[in-house]
Amino acid sequence: MEGSASATSSPPSQEARPDLNAGSMRGVGSPGCSVFAAVALARAGLTEGGTQQFCLRPDAGFADRMSIESKGNMTRRTSGAADVASPDDERKPSIRDVAQLADVSLGTVSRVINAHPNVREDTRKRVKAAIVELGYVPNMVAQSMRSNRSMTFACVMRDFTVPVLSLFVDSMQKEIEGFGFSLMVASSYHDLKRERELLLGFQQRRIDGLVIATSSEEDPALLTMLREAQFPIVLLDRELPAELDSVSVNHAAGVRQAVLHLADLGHRRIAIISGEPGVHPTQSRLKGFGDAFKERGLTLEPELIRHATFARDAGYTETRHLLELDKPPTAIVAGGTSLLPGVMQATRERGLVIPQDLSVVAGADSDVALLATPAFTVVRWNHDQLGKAAGRFLMERLDNPKLPRRRLTVDAELVMRGSCASPRRTVALRG
Repeated sequence: MEGSASATSSPPSQEARPDLNAGSMRGVGSPGCSVFAAVALARAGLTEGGTQQFCLRPDAGFADRMSIESKGNMTRRTSGAADVASPDDERKPSIRDVAQLADVSLGTVSRVINAHPNVREDTRKRVKAAIVELGYVPNMVAQSMRSNRSMTFACVMRDFTVPVLSLFVDSMQKEIEGFGFSLMVASSYHDLKRERELLLGFQQRRIDGLVIATSSEEDPALLTMLREAQFPIVLLDRELPAELDSVSVNHAAGVRQAVLHLADLGHRRIAIISGEPGVHPTQSRLKGFGDAFKERGLTLEPELIRHATFARDAGYTETRHLLELDKPPTAIVAGGTSLLPGVMQATRERGLVIPQDLSVVAGADSDVALLATPAFTVVRWNHDQLGKAAGRFLMERLDNPKLPRRRLTVDAELVMRGSCASPRRTVALRG
């Protein structure tokens, strides 16, 4: 896998404020409705049955005089502050209440809240159900101070708009959120300087762990920062020479199958486009590419091996270069998550039709690959397995820093669809 910029938030738009003296109100739960106002109204019995629910705009707060009209029963109350229950009038549920309802000890409730792994799953579910039923809200700041944990992990990749990377993040988040952890995400855009800045920022924010797909596996400064980080790190699809946990894809297996398939169809001039040469995905794909050529007794031609970046523009540029050769390839393996759209665009501009004029294998599955006509043969792997493992590795390392290094590698496989065919027509057209 090749790895949002932290989204720059724009200031909220300023609405024109209506005249509060005219009784301007908003529905409970609607944007701008005070949570405390909603609670107070609920406790005053004004949110039952078919009654219309209202609350004052937050800039009005709880005025000394508040008029609320129930459109359900057409009754009108005009009350002072004493007539509306304050959120503090009733005792807030405590951790003791949760323990009593779940029939467990205070320590067990604390372990569930703090995502301690040594809690039986049925007990964990019972405690969580009690928390929801009571509406208990743990004081996360106090817990963080007591446990010296922020209950926050971070994830840094090239670009989270890439579908396969989004799938990874989704699986990881689902794995950790059940244990009380939240997830921060940031895109590095394969910028080493940005990655170093992000690492420094995460140190200052005191995150509990990081998953990162670095833009380089050879940068000494970045490697030093990773080794000296004060939190667990899991590498995503990277093979850094550091004692760090990692989850990776065996891209070689998928590319090898792709080339063997193309060779069996009769292709001899098979090209590959991949990303930066200094990272695991590229190295793994090239290994599978070379292994398949050896198995079929084919000769590797350097002009058909193209290194670029993992960006869409690279797919377009490198495909154009290949198709302009005196002897262009009859098949292309687009060895990168984002390269396929560029390959398709360059092919179409040359007036070529896939697969009649050019066979193409996509380096990762996506909606583009699946919904194209014809659908593209792809190299695919299990994102869900990788995401869950990354989250689990972080939590286990956080609980036990002395664990031996863990590495998970999932095999990529070839999924055959309709973008590959015999090169006979291509050979005839090109002479």
